[in-house]
Amino acid sequence: MALSQQRQSAKYFFLHRAPSFWSLFLVFAMVLLPGGAFASIPNNLYRLDVLPHYDFTRVTVSLAESPQYKMVGIPGNRLRIVLHDTNGTLYKKFRSYSDKNIGGLVLKKRGDSLLITFQIARNAGWRDLSRSDISAVTVDIGASFKQNNSQSAPRGREKIWHGVEKLVRDFDPPLKSEIPFTQTDRQILKNFLPEEEMKEFLSGEAALYKGSLTDAEAIFTRFTSQQGPIRPLALYRLAESWYKLQKYHQALAAFREAEKLWPNYLGINPGAAFCYCDSLARSGELGAARSLLATLVSHLADKSYAPALLVRVGDILARQGHDREARAIYLNIAENFTENKASQMALMRMADSTFLQTTPWNYRPLSEVYLNASRQGGDLDMREEAHFKHVLLEAMYGEAGEALQLVMGFQRKFPRGVYVAVVRTMREVLVAEVFKNTPWKNDSVALIRFMDEQYEYLSGCIETPGFLATVTRAYTEAGRPIELVKLLTALVERMWAAPIAPELYVSIVDNSELIGDTSTAERAIKGFLGRFPGNSRARLMTERLGAIYFGKEKYQQVKETLLWLLNKGEHAQHAVSYYQLGRSLWSLQLYGQAAKAMGLFIASPDGRDPRLVPDAFFVSGAARENSGDKKGALKQFEAALRLPDNPRSEEFMYRAGQVNLQVGNTGRAKTLFGQLAKNGKDADWQRLAQQALTAINQ
Repeated sequence: MALSQQRQSAKYFFLHRAPSFWSLFLVFAMVLLPGGAFASIPNNLYRLDVLPHYDFTRVTVSLAESPQYKMVGIPGNRLRIVLHDTNGTLYKKFRSYSDKNIGGLVLKKRGDSLLITFQIARNAGWRDLSRSDISAVTVDIGASFKQNNSQSAPRGREKIWHGVEKLVRDFDPPLKSEIPFTQTDRQILKNFLPEEEMKEFLSGEAALYKGSLTDAEAIFTRFTSQQGPIRPLALYRLAESWYKLQKYHQALAAFREAEKLWPNYLGINPGAAFCYCDSLARSGELGAARSLLATLVSHLADKSYAPALLVRVGDILARQGHDREARAIYLNIAENFTENKASQMALMRMADSTFLQTTPWNYRPLSEVYLNASRQGGDLDMREEAHFKHVLLEAMYGEAGEALQLVMGFQRKFPRGVYVAVVRTMREVLVAEVFKNTPWKNDSVALIRFMDEQYEYLSGCIETPGFLATVTRAYTEAGRPIELVKLLTALVERMWAAPIAPELYVSIVDNSELIGDTSTAERAIKGFLGRFPGNSRARLMTERLGAIYFGKEKYQQVKETLLWLLNKGEHAQHAVSYYQLGRSLWSLQLYGQAAKAMGLFIASPDGRDPRLVPDAFFVSGAARENSGDKKGALKQFEAALRLPDNPRSEEFMYRAGQVNLQVGNTGRAKTLFGQLAKNGKDADWQRLAQQALTAINQ
């Protein structure tokens, strides 16, 4: 029974305590003696195969265990496979190997690593087909892989990488250490501060705890200006506030000043000690940060948050160039603390180290690592970062439609996160690719649904030839002009739509008039003229604005909009504009200008609406008559009598008879009145003509 209990105790120790001690051993072995204190068990190369295919050559390196390796391109069109902690035969026979893709494979030992270096053709690229569950490195070399080397995105998606490259390389937000927040005891503060000041100081600590960092900064800044015993504590709290505000240099200065005044506080408050360590690291003082952090970890080795601190040790080692040691720490944390969030942190750090070497052929395992990390733990910031990197890899290399859905899902899940701007760019690029590569011609409903979902992200689509025509056709075929007008109105104000804004305005006007929405058409024309007064279509749009005013009987606005047509050298693009201007001027009793406008309409060689011609002659003649130009008026009325199929011929006959009578042509007047009285079909004009004849004969 006692033996059984001893075994259970031993089992408990190795399952629950051994990982902490093993991690602590790693810290002191690698942190204090990096580069030689710890070495992983060597791997062994036992076979190298080179197999030429029709358009590529495959190199397979078989090993005893799954390898830790990297592939790098080096000057002179060479590729190098670096196998860490690996021994094996240096196969000299491959030095003379050559085909159209590769040549001269040279194997060398360098420290604990085995290097395989070979020439690749100038037009060749490479793809890595290796898998983590197979103890081999497999790489294909050929011309078809040229554009897909590391750090390159497929054609059309380069903008995604350009938008996130700096973020992926440099973004390093404050690390949540998970060390519990240590609030200052009220009884201690009572020794330093009056009641009201004590409450204020505690409110600052509450703000620091809750993340109201600007409030905390303001409160603790006031206390640091005091020279009493509270100043060292206030400096520590201010430094913590600045650290979380990412003001690392200011935080470090405050920590150092506080440490001079109260060095023992760092042992009382491990959370502040961690912020001090990390401020050192982020300010470039990596050696001091590593030493201080190692001490902190040794004191907290039995705490649940110690593994997260170990991950930060690995980060510092990686920055110092000790990649092997950092990776060993990450592996240890990932394998031995699977129930701790630090395990996912470590897996992400290892994934990050290879992120910049991803290609369309090797990105999926890495993407899965980030996806799994995003599903674990309760740290929202870590889940957001992991999910973002998963979505980013899919957006760069995955199928565009599927990647777009992932991006949209990320936006719904993290609508106000730190990646909002770059995710927007990713979505715009993918929306453009989906639009360009989808045959919308036979699926108008799908295109309309796509526009409804993505109208805020169409900046890349507008550059596609025929974008507006394709969209307009879809809405027209579906019989949805109202929705089309709403869409175009939403797009035209976007800055990125400026290249096609003139066309958008024209389409808005066309479709608004089609559905009788003249108010929207009017606003669109005014918007067009305000933004593009020098556009080649500006005068035509001005004429269309005049037509809208004319339809609303706003004759003064018609005059103000179209009067320029009467200037010398001007010419209306639509003859009807002369008519609308002339009619408006007639209504405003501006007879001379009305006559001129109608004369220009009548003289237009083409484009006239024949239904308007009789009225144009009437206004032209009547305006001249009212202006005292009897002969000019008579000329217009007589000309109107010669119009074929003129429905107002009897009216013109009567008016011509009147003007002839006024200018003394009594014979011509009697003839016209007589014809009208005898042959007229309109009783009113017959009666008026008979009365005129009676008056002449008296």
